[in-house]
Amino acid sequence: MPPMTDIILEQYLGRFSPYFREVLCKDSKFLQKYYSLLLRQGQKWFASKTNPFRLCPDTVVFWFFVRPYCAIGLAIRDLRNVQILWRQQMEPNETIYLLFKVIEIWPPYSLTLLATYASLALVIIDAAYRIFEVIGLKNEQKSMKTDMDTNNLSYEPAELEEIIKQEVINEHSSSCSSYLDPFSLTPRMSIYFPVYDHHTSIGFLTIDFRHVELSIKQSLEPSDNIVSLIRFFDLYSPFPLQIAVMILSFGLFLNGAIYKLEQLK
Repeated sequence: MPPMTDIILEQYLGRFSPYFREVLCKDSKFLQKYYSLLLRQGQKWFASKTNPFRLCPDTVVFWFFVRPYCAIGLAIRDLRNVQILWRQQMEPNETIYLLFKVIEIWPPYSLTLLATYASLALVIIDAAYRIFEVIGLKNEQKSMKTDMDTNNLSYEPAELEEIIKQEVINEHSSSCSSYLDPFSLTPRMSIYFPVYDHHTSIGFLTIDFRHVELSIKQSLEPSDNIVSLIRFFDLYSPFPLQIAVMILSFGLFLNGAIYKLEQLK
């Protein structure tokens, strides 16, 4: 009776191909001759599946918006792999997107790190600016409400109509100036964690230091040239927690990229 380890290995190999099953059944010397080799290969396969670095984020994308429905993405896959993506909004609710890989380049390590840190700095500047903008808007609205309560003015219909027209003009001018605002050119950052063989990923998009959008990314073909992106959840987290998640995720991405680089040596 063959050892239990031989039976388990035979059953394991027999699941994948009838060829293995036929060879193992005909010649038991095959298993004795290549037992150690097959065992090492199985050990490597299991080690790669249980490798904790497989849980590190596989992609960091910096989105530069092309208003109103498109965006150009700078996707950092590792320290030597950079992709340029084109994202197209598919429906008006900003929920379903289609991604196309335009070009893939392998720049030097220093150039990849320079582009990554420069884009990350722009993301932090944009998020901080939006926080201060919201705080300033709330303070302005609070002061206007206080002034109205203090004055307790009663407007005539003609005066009220003029005030409404002036507010409409101010709103239109502010919307026009927003397109010329240099902060409208700053990117947003998406970090994706792999789920299954790097063809499916779950990621979060940083809107500011409090607003995060969770999405799932699914490859529509084996070469990852066309990808669907579906946003399914909006989250408003506390201010310190959002910064901690951003820094931790980016650090895990760098750890995974350095690990891939070491494996190539």
